[in-house]
Amino acid sequence: MADLALSPPALARIAAAEHQARSYQQLLNLAAAALLVATILFNPGLAWINAHVASLSPGAVSGVQGLIVLGALFVGALQPLPLTFRWLAMTWILVLAVFLTSAVRAYMEPKILGDILLIPAFILLGSRMDSLLVRRCFLAMQGLILLVGLWELASPTGFGATFRVLDYYVKTRGYQADAFWAGGDLFLSSARPGGRMLLDGLGLHRGSSLFLEPVSLGNWAIVGVIFTAALWRDLSQRARLFMILSTGLLLIICDGRLAMSVILLFCLYLPISAFIPDRWSVFYLPLLLFALVAGEASSILDGPGDNFTGRLSVGLDALRSMDIIQLLGVRVERIRFDDAGWADFVQAQSLLIAIGLWLTLALSSFGRDPGNRMAKHGIMLFLTLCLPISNSLLSIKTAAAMWALYGFCHARGRQAEKAAPLP
Repeated sequence: MADLALSPPALARIAAAEHQARSYQQLLNLAAAALLVATILFNPGLAWINAHVASLSPGAVSGVQGLIVLGALFVGALQPLPLTFRWLAMTWILVLAVFLTSAVRAYMEPKILGDILLIPAFILLGSRMDSLLVRRCFLAMQGLILLVGLWELASPTGFGATFRVLDYYVKTRGYQADAFWAGGDLFLSSARPGGRMLLDGLGLHRGSSLFLEPVSLGNWAIVGVIFTAALWRDLSQRARLFMILSTGLLLIICDGRLAMSVILLFCLYLPISAFIPDRWSVFYLPLLLFALVAGEASSILDGPGDNFTGRLSVGLDALRSMDIIQLLGVRVERIRFDDAGWADFVQAQSLLIAIGLWLTLALSSFGRDPGNRMAKHGIMLFLTLCLPISNSLLSIKTAAAMWALYGFCHARGRQAEKAAPLP
């Protein structure tokens, strides 16, 4: 009835404004999707450029990654302030902390800032995406990763010649060429000294797909399981079947021991976690640390070795070996902790930031929705299990999608709480 009181020109202006608002939102959604997909495409794209166009430096890779993170931060921040305040405040605190530790070191490393801003940037990006957009992005990325992974196994020579992974990591990551024991153009862990765990008799190498190294492909498979659990009710039957089968194939392609162990654990635990308050996830990390110390005291952890308990032992030793300068994140010379992600993170960002981040992420409410609870428990448990033995999860290649899923589920939980009728 109110429209009847408006003149035709006024109605036309309202319609034009509504159309402009829809176009603006569609443009932002397209930008959000493009940024999320770029996180898995920029590394193979740069590897191809390095192999066939021009030699790249580490700064070129860091620069592209920085642009993606800043783009995600900008697009994600284009929401009402009440929806973004928590994560913008986190961003500001993290920036101040990095500049403070850099001032004490008298040395600024841009990569440290980019790595830490990855978390709030993609949480913000995910929080502005709706269910349809998240599903389309994840399903498209899963399909593309699977296709490239199958091509890599079928034609490792062609894959290696296309991306020349060895040369790319030597020139842009500081690796030494003689460290690549597997031979050829593939990543150094494309062949495990003891052979594959799955399908060992077929002569296959460990695939990496768009991630160029197998561990990140295994991490992606875990994130895919969390996505499937979180959006199970929103996915069609065909999409559910595709995610289940494709994730199984990705596990076979990467032959990831940690990935398979975590996914099997998730198959048992995530359905149970749907009934557990999401904030209880704050206990995962301290409980693991207590279990490691107790395991070492009871000789369950029998020292370093190429197995799960052995790598946990390495992670515990690395954390215990850090001095106060490293714990405060102000040591000028960083020690390489490839097999101890939490030690690597602490020495780059400081123990205070690490504890603050864990508490903020674990205590943020996701509401009562089963999918949101499974996402929260899955992400925090994955962090707990991965960080002691690897810093690969800190990479944008898989962490960006995980934090975007975190942001989406957190925003969905808040919207559900606001829509719930008052008691």
